[in-house]
Amino acid sequence: MQMLAFFCYTLSFIFQLFAAYLCFTLNFKITGVFRWAWVCLTIGLTLMLSRRVFPMIEIYTTGNFTLIDAFFALAISAFLSGGIFGIAKLVESEKTKNEALSFLSSLDPLTNCLSRIEIFSKISDEIERTLRTGNAFSILEIDIDHFKDINDRYGHQVGDEILISLVKSIQGLLRDPDALGRIGGEEFLILLPKTNESAALQVAERIRNHIASTAHHTSWNKPLQITISIGITSFQISAGLGRNKQELLMELVHRADQAMYLAKDSGRNRSCVL
Repeated sequence: MQMLAFFCYTLSFIFQLFAAYLCFTLNFKITGVFRWAWVCLTIGLTLMLSRRVFPMIEIYTTGNFTLIDAFFALAISAFLSGGIFGIAKLVESEKTKNEALSFLSSLDPLTNCLSRIEIFSKISDEIERTLRTGNAFSILEIDIDHFKDINDRYGHQVGDEILISLVKSIQGLLRDPDALGRIGGEEFLILLPKTNESAALQVAERIRNHIASTAHHTSWNKPLQITISIGITSFQISAGLGRNKQELLMELVHRADQAMYLAKDSGRNRSCVL
């Protein structure tokens, strides 16, 4: 009976040590204002280990033991470690889901380029980086010419396929640091870090010429060709002094939008700088 009690206390110590270890690892996975609760739980479980050690020492030194207490200690520690293990798995599962949702929300669901929110966020980050380092950057706003006619003539499914094909064609011409995002309908923004106005114009013309000469394969019975109009603007560091990022972002996108409409008004299938 003495060995049985010693075994129960030993096993309960192992279970509780496992629970304390899981709580310790959860401290690095849980963020926010309630993280202190897990720190307290970890400390509490660690201190409770003494309640499992002292009975084992007493059995070894004096031979005194209470078998019922040993059984209860084992049951409590087993259920405690099982509960903490379940919570740990739940936290990991929710963290994985949140990461997946965060990733999906950063992409446009149709074209898989960046979403409107994500491309704006990247431009905002680039404004902050430019104000800090002094490196120039530019953005391009792209709009498909006569896209409404495409939807009306071939149907919205073909229109969606044109958008997907356009994104794939453009992505093949961009550098790794560049970013392409869809801001609505057939309009897209391209962020070109460390790119001045003249270099941005060269990139825009390369994209425009490539799209104009590309045959886009869709569910229609023959390839379709499209053209795009591009507005170009560069961030002026002097304009950022004493102004917040949101204001600078909106102004920059507005200038790109005006440049794009200037390209439209000038006959379409061209690039304009503003």
